[in-house]
Amino acid sequence: MKRDGMAFVVKRFLKSGFWLILLATVIFSLADVLIKSISSSFTPPQIGFTRFLLGGLILWPILSSRGISLRGDHTVILILRGLFGTLSFFCLLKCIAMIPLSNAIVLFYTFPLFVVLFSFFLFRTAIEKGELVLIGVGLVGIYVLTNPDFHSFSLGYMFGLLASGFGGVAMVLIHKARQTNDPFIIYFHFCLVGMVLCFPFCIQGFELPHFQHWILLISVALVLLVAQILMNHGLKFYKASEGSLIMMSEVVFAGIGGVLIFEDPVTPNFLAGALLIVGSGVGLNLMTRRSRHSPAPLNS
Repeated sequence: MKRDGMAFVVKRFLKSGFWLILLATVIFSLADVLIKSISSSFTPPQIGFTRFLLGGLILWPILSSRGISLRGDHTVILILRGLFGTLSFFCLLKCIAMIPLSNAIVLFYTFPLFVVLFSFFLFRTAIEKGELVLIGVGLVGIYVLTNPDFHSFSLGYMFGLLASGFGGVAMVLIHKARQTNDPFIIYFHFCLVGMVLCFPFCIQGFELPHFQHWILLISVALVLLVAQILMNHGLKFYKASEGSLIMMSEVVFAGIGGVLIFEDPVTPNFLAGALLIVGSGVGLNLMTRRSRHSPAPLNS
């Protein structure tokens, strides 16, 4: 009886998009904390290469067993998505290493602004007046968060904005690729392109780290993969715009981790900027429910 009850709970959980995506978000936040912890021991290409290699090795047999062509459709779109996704992940790693974790994740979640802009520039998707207002609110939030007098401004903030910008392009390309491709083949190409881009930089000046650091590095790759699978499965039961709203709770979870573990400062500028950025992101995601562009959350 107990086993039947547990199986019922598991089945219900696997069909609950909200809880799956929320759990994925919590795990992504855990990955953020782990990345911050190992950022002084590994370079971004080394972290990226390990993540992409592990993801590719696990996805390859899964795709083969399902009879899905590894080439996919519209290969150029898949490669471009992998390119911009990798650049976004690389910049996010640099950002997390250089500035407080809470600030880095808030900056990364400015990507809805860039999704709207790049949807217009790449595919001529109309921008509504309300979206323009929300983009303006988000830009004000960025200015406040990075500190108007620039006393605390650093290169890390630029990497955060680049991560968000590249991520915005990747999201638009994901939306295009999903029209003819399985979500797993999109992620597989992301891993493939990421491995190719990271490998030359990964071996440059490589030094064998301590065993404990290797464990943490592999843990980061596994945690990201688990979060990715949960998110992809959860999106079967939720619209992309609704899933994006749930994913934005990563700002809260990662922020709590940053404050408790790394003693990130909670300043008035941070709170005001974060509120404006998250508010604009929520508004833009809500508007995608009735607009023509509704890309899925960013796979990195």
